[in-house]
Amino acid sequence: MKKLGLKFIHWILFLEARKVIRRHDPFVIGVTGSVGKSSTKEAIYQVLYDKFGAEVRKSHGNFNSELGLPLSILGYGEKKRISNWVWPFFLFQAYLKTFQKTFPKYLVLELGVDKPGDIAYFGRILKFDMVVITSAAGAHLGNFDSLADYQNEKISLTKELKPGGLVIANADDPILSKINLAKIIFYSIYHKSDFYAESVQPSLEGTDYRICSLGQKISVKSKLLGSQFVASSLPAFIIGHQFGIQSLKIKKSLERIEPLPGRMRLLEGKRDCIIIDDTYNSSPTSAKAALDVLEQIKYSGRKVAILGNMNELGRFELDEHKSLGDYSRDKADLTVFVGKNAGIMAIANGKRDKVLVYDNRADLSKNLNKIVKPKDLVLVKASQNGNFFEETSKQLMKNPEKASELLVRQSKFWLKKKR
Repeated sequence: MKKLGLKFIHWILFLEARKVIRRHDPFVIGVTGSVGKSSTKEAIYQVLYDKFGAEVRKSHGNFNSELGLPLSILGYGEKKRISNWVWPFFLFQAYLKTFQKTFPKYLVLELGVDKPGDIAYFGRILKFDMVVITSAAGAHLGNFDSLADYQNEKISLTKELKPGGLVIANADDPILSKINLAKIIFYSIYHKSDFYAESVQPSLEGTDYRICSLGQKISVKSKLLGSQFVASSLPAFIIGHQFGIQSLKIKKSLERIEPLPGRMRLLEGKRDCIIIDDTYNSSPTSAKAALDVLEQIKYSGRKVAILGNMNELGRFELDEHKSLGDYSRDKADLTVFVGKNAGIMAIANGKRDKVLVYDNRADLSKNLNKIVKPKDLVLVKASQNGNFFEETSKQLMKNPEKASELLVRQSKFWLKKKR
C-alpha cells in the first residue's frame, strides 16, 4: 500500500512538472555522471547566475531522482520530511504552481541514475538544450546487471536532447571519449582537448590551475580542493562561452564558489589537525581522487586517510574494495579502513605497519583520539547510508558546534536516524 501511494505521488508530481515545462519552455541544462554531478551543477549555476540572476534555477542539494527532479522544476528548494496526511495539501500546492505566470528562463538540473530507465523517465518530463556527462565510471551499480548497462544508461541522456542540442563530455573517461555526435565538446584535466586544464596544484588554500582553449590560458585560484573540482569547472567554463560570457568574468565566478559540506571541505580540527571532510558519499572513482589529493598536498606533518565502506556496488563490491585498498598504498602515512570490507582493503594495501582496521564506525570512534595525532592532516571518506562518517569528522572538529553549517546530514531527521 505504501509503495502504491508513493507511485501515485510520483505520478502527480511528474504531470505537474511536465505541465510547467510545456507551458514555459525554459532553456534546460542536464548534468549526470557517476561522480561530480553536484559540483558541476553548482559551477554552471554560479556562472549563469552571475550573468542572469534570478532567471536561473538549479536543483537544490541532490534533488536528482524521480521525486527530486519534479520538485526542483516546481521550485522547491529544501528537503523536508512530509507526513502522510500532509501530502494531499502539498500536491495541491504544487498543482497551483503550474498556473504561475513567471518562471525561470534557465534550469540547471542534476540527474541521478539508480536503476535502468531513470534517464528515459526524466526525458518524458522534459528535453534538454545541453547535457553534461561527467563520468561513466562505476557507482550505484546494485540495480544493474553489468557495468556496461550502467554506462549505457548514463550515455542515454544524449538521446533526450532537443534538436540541435549540445553534449559536453569528459574526455578523460574512456567510454565518454568515444561518443560520436555532431555537436559535442570534450574537456579534460589530463591531456589536450577542446577545453582542458593544466598546471593543477592543490594546496590547503584550494586549487590553482589554468583553463586552456580558444587560443587563451586563464589562471584560476579556486577555493575548492582537488583536480576533481577542476574537472567540474570546465563544463561551466564551456557553457559560459556558449552564452557569450567573457572568460575573465567566468574566471571570477569560478573563484567565488565555496566548497559544499562533505565534499573535500577543509575543517579546523582539534590539536591543530586539519580535516579534509569528504563524507557526503563515496565511490571507487571519488575515493581514489580524494587519495590523490591527500598525496599531492605539500604538508610537513603526518597524513592520515580514514576510509569507510563504499555502498551500492552490487556484485562488484569485493573487487572494488580490493582495488581501492591496493590504490591506497603509500598515499598516506597511516590508512585506517573501517566497515565490513575493511579487512579486504587492508590486505590489498599490504603495508601492515601503516594500516589499522575497524569493523565499524563505533569502534573507530572509541579509538579516534589515539589514532589522530596533533597537526595531522586527516582525510575522512565513506559512503553515506549506514556509515555517516561526518560524525567522525565532527568528533575531530575543533568547533563541533558549527557542525550544522559545515557538515552534511545534520538536520533533526538525520541526527535521529543516526542514533
